[in-house]
Amino acid sequence: MGETARPQSSAIERLAAWTLAVRAEALPPQSLERAKLLLLDTLGCGFAALGDDVARAVLTTIAAFGEKPQCTVLGQARKLSPPSAVLANGTLIRVLDLNDYIIGADERSGARGGHPSDNIPVALAAAELGRAGGRELLAAIVLGYEIYGRGKALMPADSVWDGISISGLVAPAIAGRLIALRQDQIAHAIALSVMRAPTPVAVREGGISAAKSIANALIAQSGMQAALLAAQDVTGPLDLFEAERGLKSVFAHGIGTAGDIFSAPLATDGLIARVGIKAYPCFAGGQSAIAAALAMHRLLDGDVGRIAGIRVALADLPIVKRQIVDPGRVDPRSREAADHSLQFLIAVTLIDGTFSMRQFDNARWNDAEVRALMARLVMTTDPDLTRRAGAAYPCALHVSGRDGRPYEAEVLAPPGVSPDGLDGKTVLEKFHRVSAEHLAANARDRIVEAVMGLDSAPTCDELMQALVPNMRHAGDAR
Repeated sequence: MGETARPQSSAIERLAAWTLAVRAEALPPQSLERAKLLLLDTLGCGFAALGDDVARAVLTTIAAFGEKPQCTVLGQARKLSPPSAVLANGTLIRVLDLNDYIIGADERSGARGGHPSDNIPVALAAAELGRAGGRELLAAIVLGYEIYGRGKALMPADSVWDGISISGLVAPAIAGRLIALRQDQIAHAIALSVMRAPTPVAVREGGISAAKSIANALIAQSGMQAALLAAQDVTGPLDLFEAERGLKSVFAHGIGTAGDIFSAPLATDGLIARVGIKAYPCFAGGQSAIAAALAMHRLLDGDVGRIAGIRVALADLPIVKRQIVDPGRVDPRSREAADHSLQFLIAVTLIDGTFSMRQFDNARWNDAEVRALMARLVMTTDPDLTRRAGAAYPCALHVSGRDGRPYEAEVLAPPGVSPDGLDGKTVLEKFHRVSAEHLAANARDRIVEAVMGLDSAPTCDELMQALVPNMRHAGDAR
């Protein structure tokens, strides 16, 4: 349908070929184990968000469509169409900003951060639709993380385009693999998806809104839809990376070698080995800041009145320098802005001595005591701190006390980040902790068992059934 002249082998076509070339049986065991842990962490984040207002609004909107029930949605008795299931699960997983993130910078671009788990909802829906086996689901997750990282390498660190734009490549590629599209169909699915994926970084700067929480879910939904269209042989512009007025402004770094990046062999230490989980519901750059504030709260015996002056030292990076002066973060006016405001995160944690979703209750970003402490924070960056922290986002708090004593709290790597990779016990503890409000203990155990047995499961049916347990209410006996 509508085929036009194009290069014989475009970057998109090479990516499609690579997507199918990697065999699930050939993936190293450690990659599959990481995929299990990251899937479990992602599911926990989704269940934790079942009470969120934005998530409820999205679920209510989709439920009114009256679609053919095909794919499972976390905690929902009724299934949805594949694109709608992706939007629903994608919103749940991301809305609390609790899902995993890329650690450190890419060697080529210096680009940091990003949430490759945002596309796990695509893998879940496509695996269910395509009746894929558990190992294939895990393989798709591994490949999705890798494609995300390779796309990130093509984006300059100071790009005006947000990293979620990469999901326009990831979503159709893994969906196409799991629903058994031909190689040429996967290429067209990628082209149809990525042509509408570029998203400005302003989605998470300035007047931060609910769009921050659902932007990737909308791209992933479109990617799933593109795969279904390509299954009917609808075609897309395969030369988007080569065309003069294609995607050069989005994937500008090393665009001439895009095909090579997309088709390079999968390394044992691929991107899935460079991912950390979050301990706190806020953006990646705030994880160490909260940990440092918790340590300082203990040093001050919980008495912020003892603070005469306080200086915050952070990584000496362009992105951090933008964050600490961004008006939308300095003066947050929404929960979405507050969970991206270093000033709010540090101040409320110093006062409360804890940090969870409860610190956002009653619009705490407008609380007079919190605001007063936010205004006293002197925000700085420190090259030496950056050098010593390596890949992580560090934070150091320097307090001068009214008693004349100095107080120091430094965190180079936040909880959830380890040089030895993901820790299974940490992931399990977080999963149970964040999902306990909505899932009884036996339901949580069933999900854990289903996820950990995926590599030998002939289908994903057991997992999908476990994702729709009899839901509990807050306060029920554990």
